[in-house]
Amino acid sequence: MLIGHGASRVASIVLAAALGTSLLAFPSEAVAQPNCPDFYYVEHEDGGIDYICRGTSPGQENESEPSDGSGVNSLSCDLSLVEGRGDAQWCEGVNACWAAIPSYLYPTPDMWPEEPPTEDSVYTFKKCYALDGGELPGVWEFITPGDSGLSLEELAWEAFGELVVPDFTLAHSPPVHAVIFVDTWWWVEGPSDGEVRGSSAGGVVAIAEPARLEVDPGDGSGVMDCPFVVRESDVCSHVYDRASVNGTARNGDGLAAHPARARLVYDVRFENNGAPLTLPGLPEALESEWQETPVRVTEVQAVVR
Repeated sequence: MLIGHGASRVASIVLAAALGTSLLAFPSEAVAQPNCPDFYYVEHEDGGIDYICRGTSPGQENESEPSDGSGVNSLSCDLSLVEGRGDAQWCEGVNACWAAIPSYLYPTPDMWPEEPPTEDSVYTFKKCYALDGGELPGVWEFITPGDSGLSLEELAWEAFGELVVPDFTLAHSPPVHAVIFVDTWWWVEGPSDGEVRGSSAGGVVAIAEPARLEVDPGDGSGVMDCPFVVRESDVCSHVYDRASVNGTARNGDGLAAHPARARLVYDVRFENNGAPLTLPGLPEALESEWQETPVRVTEVQAVVR
């Protein structure tokens, strides 16, 4: 009798809260991809549980982008199918699941559980539903409080989830509006140019080091790779060759503007109790959401008398 590893982890967290047993501390924010095959959960003081997507597992591709600036992504299943059921609800891929901890449902006598592995073990029940509402077979399993069963690789992914990209805005000079055929400088305001460290996950820490700033001037010229510049400087510049009369965006004054945008890119490394940790398949980069800044671009004409 097996249960999905995501469900086991949820059951352990809920059970630990009920029995006063301490497990690993999970983050409340994460930068990860939606529709990923691996999840973990955050248990709050009020008893609520938040879904957190761990990120793309090694060897799998995921082209979806985060849903908002918080870094916490939308669920990949319909949790309304299991709303209010059991002691926990979560996604396993596109399936919506719930669990009773301890179980108040039991299998037929021929599937009756064997003796619990420890005196503290609790018998649990899990039920999942497909996107179309179809029921999947229920499963039962013993859960032992405090047994997180996390590997070093899993701890590294959870440490990666501890990384939170700082808020920022895209700034430019000239500050009011850009001028065609004149250099426009770009930088970001808000973050520092130092490394970002996440909280420890079982001794494993993820560190994000600034790598570059990606800027899209919004005029169709494409994305530029710039140094990670956090103060006014000419190291990231672009020359507009047309005004924003036909721009698709509007600035704060309602004037036509080019939809300029930028995002932060970090290189990621890991440490295990202070020592460098290198494992195949771990994330090597961390990217922020794109932040847009409409930029009015004007043409300056000389008048000859």
